[in-house]
Amino acid sequence: MSAYLVAHFAVKDPAKLAAYSQAAGPVIASFGGELLFKGGADGVLTGTDALPGTAVFRFPSQDKLKAFYNSSEYQALTSAREAGADMVLSAFTAA
Repeated sequence: MSAYLVAHFAVKDPAKLAAYSQAAGPVIASFGGELLFKGGADGVLTGTDALPGTAVFRFPSQDKLKAFYNSSEYQALTSAREAGADMVLSAFTAA
């Protein structure tokens, strides 16, 4: 069953976020993950959105998603992620 990693983010440093994204992409792919969507909302319809950027990745399973997140390769990128953006990462399993 597919699992999804959803990132909500607010950019702090575009260059640092780009470097993080470039480094994280191959790590995500090595665990079977693929980017489905990345962008900002065209408008907020209800409420407020403190983290206006969104990226959605699909993984083959929740186990693969967790293996990616907990991998030493990805954990080595956390300081780059934090330098580039305020980010909340959430995991979902498709029904």
